[in-house]
Amino acid sequence: MTDSTLEQAYAECLALTRSHYENFPVASWLLPRALRRAVAVIYTFARQADDLADEGDLTPEARLAGLAALDAMLDAIEAGTPLMSPLG
Repeated sequence: MTDSTLEQAYAECLALTRSHYENFPVASWLLPRALRRAVAVIYTFARQADDLADEGDLTPEARLAGLAALDAMLDAIEAGTPLMSPLG
């Protein structure tokens, strides 16, 4: 992942954090600036998992497949080979 791609990923996480209808103020001015991007990434991951579990019209099988993809992404990060989000 290039630096520009990483910066774009951070920007997308911050945008989701600030715009999601169930958002809590994780990127608010109350957080130290140095923590905002990291907290936005964690929030984005949790938001994706929560939305997979209970939003929209996905079948139970599609929900489980999406959650399995997120689980695989965590395994890849732990192994040192992070993947792009399977959710696009």
